[in-house]
Amino acid sequence: MTSHAAVQISAGAYTATIDPHGAGLATLLYDGKPLVAGYQHTRPFTAGALLAPWPNRTGDGIFSHHGTIYRLACNEADRNNALHGFAAEANWHVTEHSRSAVTLQWQGPARTEWAWPLHYSITWALADDGLSAELTVTNTGTETTHPGTESSPFGLGWHPYLSALGAPLDECTLSMSAATNLPLDPDRLLPAGPEIPATEIIDKQQHMAGIELDHCFRLEAPQTSSDHAAHRIELRNADGHGAILWADEHFSWCQVYTSPESAPSIGRAVAVEPMTCPPNALRSGESLLQLASASSTRFRFGISATSTPPHPKPTL
Repeated sequence: MTSHAAVQISAGAYTATIDPHGAGLATLLYDGKPLVAGYQHTRPFTAGALLAPWPNRTGDGIFSHHGTIYRLACNEADRNNALHGFAAEANWHVTEHSRSAVTLQWQGPARTEWAWPLHYSITWALADDGLSAELTVTNTGTETTHPGTESSPFGLGWHPYLSALGAPLDECTLSMSAATNLPLDPDRLLPAGPEIPATEIIDKQQHMAGIELDHCFRLEAPQTSSDHAAHRIELRNADGHGAILWADEHFSWCQVYTSPESAPSIGRAVAVEPMTCPPNALRSGESLLQLASASSTRFRFGISATSTPPHPKPTL
């Protein structure tokens, strides 16, 4: 089964739309009210997309791996950065679809600027406790067929704009357990110095009225390594209800961005972007993963309504 049309899934009080362009989350409703600032047709501001094989920015599009220099296209031309990887702009194939779940796959080919063929498979699933995603990434290269592919550098991000059941952002509170803030150059949004306490930038429970952000945070370490919802970030409205974003222990970083009122479809909203590494990780090596050839790595994340806290279960 292959298709590039948007796919709907539902379970209990939840409905979601998955966009094969980028395999991301286009809409998510709980009891008819939004948990993300979604879209119907054209995706605005990378909303809901998967960011791989690197999230965020690579300065000048240049990085080195095992002594070889690679040059990525700078698709953020005004800042001369390579932004958000390849997966967000790829057309993924729907391989399975049921009422409550859909699986999409994409083979990221080896290319001049990226030597490693990576296969991606994601299952988005709805249940009574919310939306979960399980992404498996496999380095399909071998040293024989693809020299230099003994390991692939890798980073992953996800780019949803949270919504507290449709409440205006300025009426909401964002709760996030951030340990530090990584200062970014305001012109290029690349790391510009050592980390500082997160509380110098954002409160642990930050009322969002008038707040403008485009900041990178290192999240506090999870209490247990076996917790599949190791990190939790919440956006609540004035009544205390809204959305819980959760992610597994791979996601030790988060970019938080507030879009302007003029943003198409989504208006003023907050993007909460869990990431496995910070900006420029292909160059700095900070938190950068290495995917061995012929091996797979699994990542889990999702969103639930605050009235139904997530209890994600490992896949058997």
